[in-house]
Amino acid sequence: MNKYLKQLVELNQYDKQLEKLIPIEENIKKPLTTLQNKVKNLTTKLEKLTDDIKNLVLKKSKNELLITELKEKLNQIAEKSSKVKTMKEAKALSLEEELAKEQIESANEEIAKFEKIVEEKKEEKEEIKKEIEQLESQIVITQAEIQDKIDALEKQKETIYKNKDELIKQMDSNIYKFYKKIKKWAGNSAVSPIKKQACMGCFMKINDKTYADAIKGEEIITCPHCGRVLYIENEETK
Repeated sequence: MNKYLKQLVELNQYDKQLEKLIPIEENIKKPLTTLQNKVKNLTTKLEKLTDDIKNLVLKKSKNELLITELKEKLNQIAEKSSKVKTMKEAKALSLEEELAKEQIESANEEIAKFEKIVEEKKEEKEEIKKEIEQLESQIVITQAEIQDKIDALEKQKETIYKNKDELIKQMDSNIYKFYKKIKKWAGNSAVSPIKKQACMGCFMKINDKTYADAIKGEEIITCPHCGRVLYIENEETK
């Protein structure tokens, strides 16, 4: 096998090894990730409750301000009532007074409603805080339980990255750029083996000449259908 082709195959194998570790890492961290996501969701809910309470307090304040204004209006009506000269004026003031009192009553009902909802939301916040505390304790325990597995996996990844970096340093820069260009669209199938005279990247049969050139392994051969780098595995040669 050509030196450059051998390097490409080896480099691709390192990338595949790293890719295989992704689901393993996810599986190890799954219990921890589940707990962290729960905390994240509860924190978001907590923030929403805080915003809801702020809005309710603001609405309550607006009603309190309205009551203050209406009481001032009632005082003004009382002053005017002592100076009325006609029944028409007295009736108009009486209607204003009645309307103001109804608005005050309605505003007080709104305030009571908002206060009740605020208390309910505050209680809900306290329950969520307790739940978050319990989950955070579980996170610490779970983290300790899986740490050895994570450390072992990280050590494995470091070894692969180290070997990969050493290989890249030895490679011709143009060959490496060529590999990265194919890898952008083909992923870790950028370098694919040939089996039964077919590219294992696109699963299309290759012609006899390309197959013969790949068997010789004297130069880098690409699939005429998809453009992936092709190579022959030992068992295929046999």
